[in-house]
Amino acid sequence: MAMWGRKDQEDENKTSSPDAGATTSQPAAAPSAVPARGKSMDPRKAHIGPSIQIKGELIGNEDLVIEGKVEGVVRLKDHHLTIGNQASIRATLEAKAIRVEGKVLGDVVANEKVELASGSTLLGDIVSPRIVISDGARFKGSVDMENKSAPAAAKSATAAPVAAKTAAPAAQANVVRKPAGVSS
Repeated sequence: MAMWGRKDQEDENKTSSPDAGATTSQPAAAPSAVPARGKSMDPRKAHIGPSIQIKGELIGNEDLVIEGKVEGVVRLKDHHLTIGNQASIRATLEAKAIRVEGKVLGDVVANEKVELASGSTLLGDIVSPRIVISDGARFKGSVDMENKSAPAAAKSATAAPVAAKTAAPAAQANVVRKPAGVSS
């Protein structure tokens, strides 16, 4: 009976049994933790499904898996980005680590690593200290594997000699030469 809490316990037992879920008035737990494919999905990753289309700038502070279509910019400062095999991306991608399984048209910038899985396509430039291109992946673009601090140091080291070379001809251009035999 409800007076001693016994009826409440019976209701809980009915909702926890698999065949009683349809007849109870309490909502069942959402099955969102398991995707339709039967693979368990990491609950710490955001997921953009294959039917989702996004245009614009996508910024986040968590790991992200994209299976849909994205146009624009995707920025995940210190997190991992996975482009699923059903994804179609026309964007600049920036993240800590990027794994491409689908199709990407755009530049890819990663602080740690860019990985192109078998069957993936990337048409764009890669900027990352490490890259992995699996057998069967397609890539067309350039690769820059320099550290971010190295180019700044290299620019400052080469800037002085370049400035000196460009300043010397400019100084010579300002010199007015007089023809021989002409006095001032």
